Amino acid sequence: DLSEGSLNALETAVSIAKKHGANLRSLYIEENNFHAMDDGNHSYLNNSINSVDVINALVGAIQHKHGIKPSVIMEEGNVADTVIKTSLLHPTDLIVMGAHGASGYRDSFIGSNTYNVIKHATCPVLSIPAKRKVNGLTKILFPIRPVTGALMPYEIVSRFTNPDTVMEVLGLTYRMIIETAGSVLDTIVGEIKDQLRKDKVTAKSLLIEGQSIADEIVRYANKTNPDLVVVTSALDVT
Repeated sequence: DLSEGSLNALETAVSIAKKHGANLRSLYIEENNFHAMDDGNHSYLNNSINSVDVINALVGAIQHKHGIKPSVIMEEGNVADTVIKTSLLHPTDLIVMGAHGASGYRDSFIGSNTYNVIKHATCPVLSIPAKRKVNGLTKILFPIRPVTGALMPYEIVSRFTNPDTVMEVLGLTYRMIIETAGSVLDTIVGEIKDQLRKDKVTAKSLLIEGQSIADEIVRYANKTNPDLVVVTSALDVT
């Protein structure tokens, strides 16, 4: 939507596509459909012409600087629905979008469009804060509940790692099982030890207790400042 957050996400997506030789699709959605302005003889779509010019300029700049040319898809409709529909019509490995878009930022809230895409997309979604760019990952936070198989999504995360990346596995549990959860956490990390060795990634495990999974993750992330936080559906009991 040409907001600061979306442009930051685009820059991040370019970096990822360049690293992996991936195809990059840039999706612009005209959410409000027709906002016509009449000069007496003609009607125009509000901002649409300017948006096309800006997007074409962005694509040209990316091609000139990075040697890759994103394809551009222009759609009208509900943002979250259109993003998800497009990702299905054009099989997609990863959706990259700003945590907040043109509707702005509210403290402690992710944008509703981004939230709905994360919730309903069939592929991983990378949400980029407005003031943060992701060019390389050296510190990853992977919070899990201590259950077998919780680190299986690491197969996706490994595509973003570099040699010498450190991944902190944050086990989240309750007081009643904290005595046994430590050994379970070591077992879970051991399930992906071969892939970690191949990627030259160091895994460090830490167990904390708390009543709110989200609060504990945010509190720990604010304290340790990782490059990436991996949140999977396995964090939710339901």
